[in-house]
Amino acid sequence: MNLSIILPTLDKIGAARNLALRFRELFPALAIEVVVVTPHPTDALSEPGIRLVEDRGGGVYAAYTLGLKQARGDYVWLVGDDDYPLDTAARLTPLLLAREADLIVAPVIFSTGRVYRPYRSKLLLLFFNWCQQGVLYRRTALVKRPFYRRLRVQADHYVNVLMRADEDLRKVFFAEPICVFGAHGLSSRDGDVKFRALRPRLARRTLGYFGFLVFKAIVAVMSVRKWRGRPRT
Repeated sequence: MNLSIILPTLDKIGAARNLALRFRELFPALAIEVVVVTPHPTDALSEPGIRLVEDRGGGVYAAYTLGLKQARGDYVWLVGDDDYPLDTAARLTPLLLAREADLIVAPVIFSTGRVYRPYRSKLLLLFFNWCQQGVLYRRTALVKRPFYRRLRVQADHYVNVLMRADEDLRKVFFAEPICVFGAHGLSSRDGDVKFRALRPRLARRTLGYFGFLVFKAIVAVMSVRKWRGRPRT
């Protein structure tokens, strides 16, 4: 199995089915499966290449974790039921067949039309996450770095920082957008206070001494700007 697409959905069964067909259309040369995690398994999803996993609650990252446990592909792609993979995603086929990359990172297009391009810098990644719909993970590498359960919104951000900093993992940055991001989820609206609390420790762990000093300087400047921007009373 080359690729597992993990797709949580609460009630958009029709959208999940259409997305599964779309992925099969994009990757005819690959053995793929679409793992649909839903609280309402239904015969409406009884298509070849679709596997159903019953959602037990606990949020989107718990659903992704359930899907990951059932996935069999060399690579996994985590998407939502309001995302849409672009034709350019088909150009990932040689990379996936070669199995040399541990992490494939690409731009996405927001539903507003803006292109979001991921930063390669370890330092900037601490502040600007990669968009999840533009990241494909080697499954064995992701399994070793489970989503941190305490993080409600940015659990993938935590994992991405660790994987980007791991020099033993091979990262490939793909130049073209591969997905339209629906931009309706929590991560598009809210930050994660718990992630911000963890960020200094992550920075110390992943940046080295001088990189950590730069991180502290940036945080200090951000704090001053935030304080100056407070309304006066």
